[in-house]
Amino acid sequence: MPFDDFLGNRSILETVRNQLATGRLRHSMLFAGVTGIGKWTLAQFIAKACNCARLQNDFCDSCPSCERISDNTHPDVRNLAPDGQFIKIDQMRGLSREVFFRPFEGRRRVFIIDEAERFSDESANSILKTLEEPPDTSFLILITSRPNDLLPTIRSRCQMYRFAPLSANDIEQLMQGRTSYSPGERQLLARIAGGSLGRALTVDPAGYRMQRDEMLGVLEACSRDFLYANAMKAATGWLDKRKQDEFGSKTEILFTLLRDLFHLKAGAEPSAIMHADLYAKLHALSTKYSFGQLTNATRSLDHLEAGTRRNLNRGLAADQFILHLGGVSPSQ
Repeated sequence: MPFDDFLGNRSILETVRNQLATGRLRHSMLFAGVTGIGKWTLAQFIAKACNCARLQNDFCDSCPSCERISDNTHPDVRNLAPDGQFIKIDQMRGLSREVFFRPFEGRRRVFIIDEAERFSDESANSILKTLEEPPDTSFLILITSRPNDLLPTIRSRCQMYRFAPLSANDIEQLMQGRTSYSPGERQLLARIAGGSLGRALTVDPAGYRMQRDEMLGVLEACSRDFLYANAMKAATGWLDKRKQDEFGSKTEILFTLLRDLFHLKAGAEPSAIMHADLYAKLHALSTKYSFGQLTNATRSLDHLEAGTRRNLNRGLAADQFILHLGGVSPSQ
């Protein structure tokens, strides 16, 4: 049965299946967790289980009803997303009318609202009564990666299901049937995905390795026999204003490399680090840094990354990071 094909968050899956079978599934639900871990997929599964022409409380995924839900053409299943920057009040007014319509051809109407954290205040307030008193013939499923950005009045009216990040093993297994990547590439992507299958499927492993090598070069240039000029030369590509679109991804890689160095310095095994394929190189590099250098550099990098959203002088912040990593106090 297709419900059994869902990987990860088995406790949520079993809870939903049991509630659906016993008629206790809440009609207003909030699926919360990082992007790409199956929240939207489970919402689709619920829509199919509510309307499958062949099965009750599960779905065949091959009948006309299931296929139309997959194609987003079923009249009783609506997928809504932000219209521009926000989910707008007109979208929610339309939903609040439609939710009380009887199903056109299925057993239940299902409304799935993706990126629910992007409600405008007006659209959020307009849907409160609908969430509080939905009809028995409709389910509303809100999906968000940032539940704390939702109004408390929205959260309080929904049954919240908190999705945990997927394990690296689950991601590898899911990727095996969806990509042509080698086992080594699947392992790398599963480890760097942060529990998100969606991210694992969108990262190019060759491009990622190129950026990682560049950031590793920065770490190597800042290790023993530190020379500021050499370190800044190694960081040129990272800080190049002509490559603004790469700054965020390279900074994130730098964070993960620093984290691995810290863990290795604390005696971690290869299986405990994100970049296990670089274990030997990172282990040797970790001996060249002190805990103080890694801690101070991580704080400086965090300040640099956060400051880019506030027009911080990137050059000065990068100087501070490089000097901390090299074990030199910026005040010296």
